[in-house]
Amino acid sequence: MAKVGRSNDEDDEQQDLGREISELRSAKKEIFERTRSDNEELERIAKRERECVDKQHRLRTEQHDREKHQQTVQRVIELESELKQSKCENVKLSDLNKKLKHSLDQAAKHSKAQLHKISEFESSVTAAQREIHTLQASAQVRSEMSESSTVTELKKQLNHTTTLLNQTKQELNETRQRLSDVQERLTVAEQVTAATQQRELQESGNSEQLQLELTPQHQPPTRTGF
Repeated sequence: MAKVGRSNDEDDEQQDLGREISELRSAKKEIFERTRSDNEELERIAKRERECVDKQHRLRTEQHDREKHQQTVQRVIELESELKQSKCENVKLSDLNKKLKHSLDQAAKHSKAQLHKISEFESSVTAAQREIHTLQASAQVRSEMSESSTVTELKKQLNHTTTLLNQTKQELNETRQRLSDVQERLTVAEQVTAATQQRELQESGNSEQLQLELTPQHQPPTRTGF
């Protein structure tokens, strides 16, 4: 009898468990059905959020590419303007260089002429001085009390020649100074010309580099709508 009683108790317990399991499953199914619509809404919202984030990122990328393209175009325009200005300056410096070289050649010719003139004056003065000494010696023999009129005239000529010689020397010094100034200006002009040409080459290289950045594969993509 005791064995039959335990068997009935176990059957009752199993039945109770079965009912509880069935109730739990029903409750779980009910909750799942009730939350299904919420889950679908959450998935839709998450999907739309990802789409919005992707589109925002794409728009920012396109805006950044457009700004970079505009900056590159502006830089190219500036470099082309600077290059054009440098070419104009280079032409002006080249003309100035030619003028300075011409002035230098003229100054050199004038300096050579002045040197030749000074040499002739010095020879004339030397000859006059020798003649004066000769006449003075002859006059001293004739009379120690009076000077020869010829000696006096030669002295006047000597003084005049000496004055001309001093003037010519002064002109030569001024010419040499002008020649030195011209040479200095020519050296500065050549240095400026070389620097301008170097800057022109560098700016030309920068312009070509920026032109490469403006090729079609670097242009921003077409903006799409919603």
